[in-house]
Amino acid sequence: MADMAIPITSRNKKQVSPLRPSISMQNIYGNGFIYNSKIYSEDYQHFSGDILSLEALTGRELTVVGDTPVICHAAAATEPALGLLKKAGLHIPNKLYTYQTDNEYLALLSHLHKNNHTLIFQYPHPNHIVSPDLFWVNQAVLAFLSDKRNIPKLVPAEHVPQRKMMSLKEIIQNKPKLPFVLKTGDGRPTSGGCGVLLVKEEKQLHELGNEFGDLSSLIVEEFIPYDQNVSVHYSVDKHGKISFLGKSEQIVNQNGCFRGSWITIEMEDYMTPIVETGYKIMEKVAEKGYIGVAGFDVLICGEDYYFIDLNIRFNASTCGLFLCKDIYQKYGKKTVRLTNLEWNGEFERLIPIMEKYLLREQFIPLSLLDASYFPLEKKTSKVIGLNIGHSVLEVEKVIKQMERDNLFLRE
Repeated sequence: MADMAIPITSRNKKQVSPLRPSISMQNIYGNGFIYNSKIYSEDYQHFSGDILSLEALTGRELTVVGDTPVICHAAAATEPALGLLKKAGLHIPNKLYTYQTDNEYLALLSHLHKNNHTLIFQYPHPNHIVSPDLFWVNQAVLAFLSDKRNIPKLVPAEHVPQRKMMSLKEIIQNKPKLPFVLKTGDGRPTSGGCGVLLVKEEKQLHELGNEFGDLSSLIVEEFIPYDQNVSVHYSVDKHGKISFLGKSEQIVNQNGCFRGSWITIEMEDYMTPIVETGYKIMEKVAEKGYIGVAGFDVLICGEDYYFIDLNIRFNASTCGLFLCKDIYQKYGKKTVRLTNLEWNGEFERLIPIMEKYLLREQFIPLSLLDASYFPLEKKTSKVIGLNIGHSVLEVEKVIKQMERDNLFLRE
């Protein structure tokens, strides 16, 4: 099999003011690796059931990895999409390895293994499917850090909600005090609020099916009424140096699923103890042998705070945090919102609409996925990007304008 990478050539000769990440992948990981953010298919149930949104994520980090080659879905690497990213002043790696099906993805991994490549995986893959030799960070380390049962081993006890492991049968019999939070406890990673259920009524327990996860191994966690739902973000490089990247304030829908965030690299005084605790957690993560980035979800309740999830990987807000410094300097705007948008028309018609908001200096695209690549009846293309403005009100007005252009926030 020949080299499966797609070389990227630029046809845009117009000089564009560059937009570059404040931290380079090379500084974190070194050189000679391929970046891979794809979730293994058997873990889809712990993430969004929207496959197109999951595949859009494979293109999300294209613009912050420098010249590190990237594995991504072909639908996120179309010429119109990459052209728009370049118009924003963003840098695209010289090599992209693309796939269109899960079988093609596994064949690509096999090809890369045979050619002695090493990959920066963001999610664990089973050893019987993917050779451990492919992993830059040890597969066992990724598996340990992705297992929600291990959070108390990494977070100071006073900052972890009370929790216990129970089966669904035990929960129904013992009747924990309502409300409580139920989380999957089968060791597989989760994201975006999937694999998490706020139980307000007992009947919700009787409605749970195997799609939620292994019902014999569930985490029952104390419900924390909170004032703020934030994430603090860090990186640890190949030398063990830990850096604080910034904060994101999460936007969730009525089911508690992640739908975006307000991000900033400027910190208020009240965040100081939370950032310091997060730093200590990142030290423990690094001691396990991890190299890379992470985001820790925190509930703030008065003067108390609780780390409810540790996402040891690139998070949804990481790219925006990497780009914030340049955004502040280039546009003079410090209100930045990570936004997930959906488009039901033809993909070719989407590009000029997105370019309009780019030229108005209101939106920076990160990933655009062409739904026509998928054999689905409903063709909903995906856009991940950053709305920018001088205030929250200004950004929200632009999002309303986008709705009038038939670009809708993901529900």
